[in-house]
Amino acid sequence: MLYHVSMLNSKIMQLYNDKTKHLQERSERIKKYSDMQLLSDRVISCFKVDKKHVNGQELHAINEKGLIYVYNFKSRKLITILHARSEQIKRYYDIAKIKTPQNIYGIMQEVNERNKKYNLNNV
Repeated sequence: MLYHVSMLNSKIMQLYNDKTKHLQERSERIKKYSDMQLLSDRVISCFKVDKKHVNGQELHAINEKGLIYVYNFKSRKLITILHARSEQIKRYYDIAKIKTPQNIYGIMQEVNERNKKYNLNNV
């Protein structure tokens, strides 16, 4: 189950700022994103996601560069940061039954180009 969350600014990053061990184990991936200047606290959309995980629901925040910051909804800890696939971004809106905003298509194009050039989904 997925819910769109209307908090669309960097305040989400301020509320959810603690990190998990899972994220710390992916420091190489985060460094690569940082080196490419993809890390940004400018959130364009957030979705509350229920994957029936033992640790509870998640908040997936998509930033302006197409990265997905995955937080535990209850603990507010940052679990991981993922380089999105364009289909994944589109699916968030489709499942929430929200028309995909026009500006998202440009981000999806950038994500596709970066994935082809740098294979960021396998970092």
